Amino acid sequence: MVLGMILYEGVDITYNIVRIGYDSIIGVYNWWYEIEEHKEEEKHKETLEMIQQLKILNNRVKELEDAIVENKIDNKIDNKINNKKVD
Repeated sequence: MVLGMILYEGVDITYNIVRIGYDSIIGVYNWWYEIEEHKEEEKHKETLEMIQQLKILNNRVKELEDAIVENKIDNKIDNKINNKKVD
């Protein structure tokens, strides 16, 4: 039980040290090459806008599909009524 706790803490500390090192390296790289975070935020905003547009388009397609299905059902009903009148 104690061995499991020691292993868990060792993995946890290793993970956090690696993460801090990675974030530090990325920070220095961005600082050195003058990469600003707002460029990344703009990409995220563009992505969100595209997702919203896709949702709107999907809703339009759904409405059109529903209208087509309703139109086909109405046509079938009309055809059945017309066929009965002919008989």
